[in-house]
Amino acid sequence: MRQHRITTPEQVHFHYTVSGLVTRAAAWALDQVLLLSAVMAVAWSAIGLGFTWGPIVILLAKFALDFGYFAFFELRWAGQSPGKRVMGIRVISARGGKLQFSDVLMRSLVRTIDSPFGIPFVGLVGGGVALLDPLHRRLGDLASDTIVIQDARVKLPQTVVAHRARANTYAADPAIRRRVEARVTAEERDLMLDLMLRRDDLEAGAREVLFQEAAGHFRRRYSLPDDLDYLSDEQAVLNLALLVQSSSVLG
Repeated sequence: MRQHRITTPEQVHFHYTVSGLVTRAAAWALDQVLLLSAVMAVAWSAIGLGFTWGPIVILLAKFALDFGYFAFFELRWAGQSPGKRVMGIRVISARGGKLQFSDVLMRSLVRTIDSPFGIPFVGLVGGGVALLDPLHRRLGDLASDTIVIQDARVKLPQTVVAHRARANTYAADPAIRRRVEARVTAEERDLMLDLMLRRDDLEAGAREVLFQEAAGHFRRRYSLPDDLDYLSDEQAVLNLALLVQSSSVLG
């Protein structure tokens, strides 16, 4: 398994397992089945428009689906299309930041070259590049500086699992739980889990600052009630990490 590491300015390291080409191909095939089904549904509906407008509607729909399908889902589902979600993989920015619209747009534009169903023979170049690249990046990934990773769940060490037996105010409150699950992104989940797993490896000063900044951000983002301020910054992040780790909201 190939690993990719992203280091934050605070010297916190995130390690990701790069998706294999077979898994990516399976996800791509599933997405193509859905796209083909959508095009066929549009074509069936356009039959009544006649030979003039029918083909025009079908071509416009195919164009919109080809360029909008992946961009829409990868932005809405934090780097996952339906096929990627089924196969347990997702797209992330190789820079470590949040996946941007410009990233998914570039990937969609270059997909025409990467796809074996695109420009004849040119798709073979995209496949060859992915085969030779250490991170299995196709041309679209290189152009947008993204990678596709396995979205495997983190296996928690026993010392952390022991915290599950303790009261978790966030998980116990249905309103807070729903709010966190509705708003949390894959990047935020990874940050919570990474801070939780690596907290003992951080220098004391850096540890305090990181948890203070993270807890402040999460309290604002998830509108956590003020009467829970008795929780330390570290305990607040730990409780959130355990909540999202046990949730299936991000697949």
